[in-house]
Amino acid sequence: MDAASRVLSYAGWAFLPGIATSFLQNLYYRITISAGTPHPQPGSARHARHRRRIHVAVISSYLLYTIYEEYHSLRVAPDFYQILGVLPTSDERTIKSRFRRLATVFHPDKARQNGLGSAAEDGSTVDEFFVLLKLAQDTLLDPVKRFAYDRFGAGVVVRPEGPSKTLSTATYFYEGLYALAPQYLVGFLLMVLLNTFWFSAWGRYWRFYTFFALLTLELTLLTHPNATFMPGAYLPAMLSNLLGLDRFYLLPFQILSLARTASMSMNVFISQLAPPEATLQASRSKGRGGEGLGVQAQKQLTQVVQLAQAQDAESAKLLGMDMLPFRGDVDRVGRLRRGMKERLRREEAGQAPEVQQAISAAKQRRQQGRNEQQ
Repeated sequence: MDAASRVLSYAGWAFLPGIATSFLQNLYYRITISAGTPHPQPGSARHARHRRRIHVAVISSYLLYTIYEEYHSLRVAPDFYQILGVLPTSDERTIKSRFRRLATVFHPDKARQNGLGSAAEDGSTVDEFFVLLKLAQDTLLDPVKRFAYDRFGAGVVVRPEGPSKTLSTATYFYEGLYALAPQYLVGFLLMVLLNTFWFSAWGRYWRFYTFFALLTLELTLLTHPNATFMPGAYLPAMLSNLLGLDRFYLLPFQILSLARTASMSMNVFISQLAPPEATLQASRSKGRGGEGLGVQAQKQLTQVVQLAQAQDAESAKLLGMDMLPFRGDVDRVGRLRRGMKERLRREEAGQAPEVQQAISAAKQRRQQGRNEQQ
């Protein structure tokens, strides 16, 4: 995944879950609630419960999509093993044999004789592709460069001083660590600032847990001698061939790229997953500078809540008195419910734009008829 796609993917967390949740909630009510029955109103407990469940499903799906998008981009971009058509377990003899076969086809002189214009799917010329083949072979035949490539990618073996410069394994390793150290330092400071001034306290432990889990995974894969993930090696040959895992693998730098995307997305996912009361409390703390409401405002708010509760109790009492004649009579209660539903359907149908236009047209014709009679 390139930088632009990664930025757009992270930016989508800011507005896509809210839009998708509102759309799916309205669609859910249209499908599950019959016509004439009122939908749960925003602010009600039922509406909040449904929105919470749909929101969790949406952000979980978006988290899985973000991880899959990164995985797909890693599988589409060919690595040196895929370019040569070998596996990470292939020995030196297999790599040389495979390179000789490809060189007979993609060598610039041979390719021009065969009339090949381009050799790669991205439109690169035969010369460029052959140079890439040669770089892949030289990297995989050199144990030091192969160690560095598996853990840091192609950028660490393509050096500005040229291929003649030979470096040790420790040099490649420490150069990779020096490149990663600022990223983790800035990421840690940014996480501390966000958890202090922006994110709610809910889920703070898991945010730091994912960060240090990623750091532990990175150090483990960088120092482990056999860090390539090949699930086919742990399965029987027949089952591995049946599942198509005989040639599946993930190099350490591919695993780490996928883990970084998962860690970043997981931090945003945890923030989106926070309960509404935790988010509201954090917003109030930021808006009031952490001081909360004043004493007078709290008294007024308490009075408003008490008046609302008293009004609600009075309304429930009046409704109970109106429904007293129907208590214990199942048939009359059923007729009452059907009548109320029918009335709601008629009112909803009467509020439709087509019906309103028809009523207006009928009134105009009636008024014109009266004027003509006069």
